[in-house]
Amino acid sequence: MKKIFIIFTVLIFLTACTVTLFLYKNYRPVSYDSTSFSETDKSYDNPFRGFYHMYGFTLSEDEPSYTTDRIQQYIKSGSLQLMLLQINLKNYSDSALSGNALKQLDNILSEIHMAKRQVILRFLYDWDGIAKQTEPSDISQIMEHMEQLSSIVNRYSDMIFIIQGTFAGNCGEMNGSNYGSHEDNRTLIMRLADVTSPSIYLSVRTPSQLRGILQSRTPVSEDTAYNGSTGSRLGLFNDGISGSVYDLGTYDDTSNADTDEPEDKGTRSEEIAFQNDICRYVPNGGEAVIDNPYNDIENAISDMAAMHITYLNCDHDLNVLNKWKASVYEKDGKAGGTNGYDYISAHLGYRYMINDVSVSDSIINGSGINISFNISNTGFAPAYKKFDSFISFIDENNNEAAVFPASFDNRSINAGDTSKFSVTAYTDKLYEKSYRVYFYMKDPYTSQIIQFANADSDKNYGVFLGTLTVGKASPEKFFAAALRHLQNR
Repeated sequence: MKKIFIIFTVLIFLTACTVTLFLYKNYRPVSYDSTSFSETDKSYDNPFRGFYHMYGFTLSEDEPSYTTDRIQQYIKSGSLQLMLLQINLKNYSDSALSGNALKQLDNILSEIHMAKRQVILRFLYDWDGIAKQTEPSDISQIMEHMEQLSSIVNRYSDMIFIIQGTFAGNCGEMNGSNYGSHEDNRTLIMRLADVTSPSIYLSVRTPSQLRGILQSRTPVSEDTAYNGSTGSRLGLFNDGISGSVYDLGTYDDTSNADTDEPEDKGTRSEEIAFQNDICRYVPNGGEAVIDNPYNDIENAISDMAAMHITYLNCDHDLNVLNKWKASVYEKDGKAGGTNGYDYISAHLGYRYMINDVSVSDSIINGSGINISFNISNTGFAPAYKKFDSFISFIDENNNEAAVFPASFDNRSINAGDTSKFSVTAYTDKLYEKSYRVYFYMKDPYTSQIIQFANADSDKNYGVFLGTLTVGKASPEKFFAAALRHLQNR
């Protein structure tokens, strides 16, 4: 029995020696020199957020089709990535859309897709405030148009951010319509949701309309967000932002706190609180209109942050926009060195910043190192699109020596929040030298690297995190690292 014990002890000792020798041969110490993190005031034209230009097209048999040159002229006339397209269907109010009409729409979207712009779509039958005269005589005709158009729209689902409205109402804004009841709104939105890609968001004009359609005061939450259901897709557009205490009919002067009907309008404060909840998961945007105290810069920024505004018209209302340009926004009582318009431009939608990084201090070849970092979102809203995320190592020759994907979902970083993430970098491709370490997000549609608010953000590489140096092993460093590992277990 004693001999067996001795043999067993020797085997354990030899195994431990073999494992230790293997680990030592594959061990390399790592030193990490972090950069300092500071935020820039710059506004970046990142995809699926920001100011937009608006363009209108009328589909017609009289017009052969929108020529490539004309569409490209529209695209080149605006420097912004985001475009709102209003597609007028009034020539087909009482008939199916023709093949020529569908071809026109396909030509328009095809050219924009090649330019890698992002689109907010609004289909309508009226630009002149006479929707009741130009809308189809039966709701079934609108539903047929929705189905016909979906074959084109879904083809470009990677670039179409939002479809606004139900096709009905003056200027497509769901008012002054033959089809403006909550029942009609529900019928049309459910039909639109049924025939369009789940990746495309939908939106309606007021919070009360949204609640009436979904028959819920709490239509979307963290648990149901991004699951493709109608509730997870239905957001808001507001073309009366800050136009009055009621946002031009968006809110009411009486509370809805004690009512049983979800479609009842609430006061301004109640409805902004509602938007603060649901627009963490569905987008919101529109137009700021009519110069008045509600869109003085401090009030406008406070409300837009609470409403989680992602996109705004940059051409209307110029009286409001010029007021913002002439103002200075003071954050936390200190002048931010920027005018109000530029501050809003920088904070529409998501605005990411990395503000802390830590890296494990040693590598066992094949086991990797752990890189942890905090991402803050200082924008008004989250990103409603999922981006691809990576850690990359750049050597002294500016070659990408290694790149590792990060598995987290950037949509989870809510406005005003900071989230911690970790990435394991497997380092079999890293040798005894120094590397610049970068983190970057990439939009799969545009292939564009998302620009962070970090002063060290690079449009080609991403955010500079610091310098990682892989050194040579020594017994002292190896056993010190092993001891720290055991102490941290």
